[in-house]
Amino acid sequence: MKKESATFALAVTMVLNLSLPPLLAQAAPSAKLHTKSTAPMTRVQHAHEKPCWEVAGISKSAMAERRRIEQETHSQVQSVCNDSSLNEQKKREKIREVRQQSHQQIEALINPQQQEAMTACQKERAAARGGSAGHSAGGIRHGGGPCGEIGSGPKPPSEPERP
Repeated sequence: MKKESATFALAVTMVLNLSLPPLLAQAAPSAKLHTKSTAPMTRVQHAHEKPCWEVAGISKSAMAERRRIEQETHSQVQSVCNDSSLNEQKKREKIREVRQQSHQQIEALINPQQQEAMTACQKERAAARGGSAGHSAGGIRHGGGPCGEIGSGPKPPSEPERP
């Protein structure tokens, strides 16, 4: 009888040891706090850091409007690049006008001091992470200018194929 009791007690102990920790873990409150930020996150951001635009005192709506202006500018530049009725000089002039207008619209939203503070914050964080804050909005450039071929100069004459 003693042997049966000891075996039973051992079995109960093993079952409790194996099943109790997962049950307690499920019942315990999670250590993670699930706070969703309403800030637009374009890059990976550490949870304890405010976005640079917020550090610089720029409103969320101003940043959204800035993003819209930048997208519209990009679209307008693409349209100019695709306009075959314009020569390279006219394309450059139109693109300069589009960008100047965009710059003025953004400056009306974000004053130069705020822009400077945001840029400084971005550079500081990029340096701390070993990266670069200087990136082009359009991504990878394949040519010398906004249209790819502008500023790249004349194409060298191709050499005849040799047998």
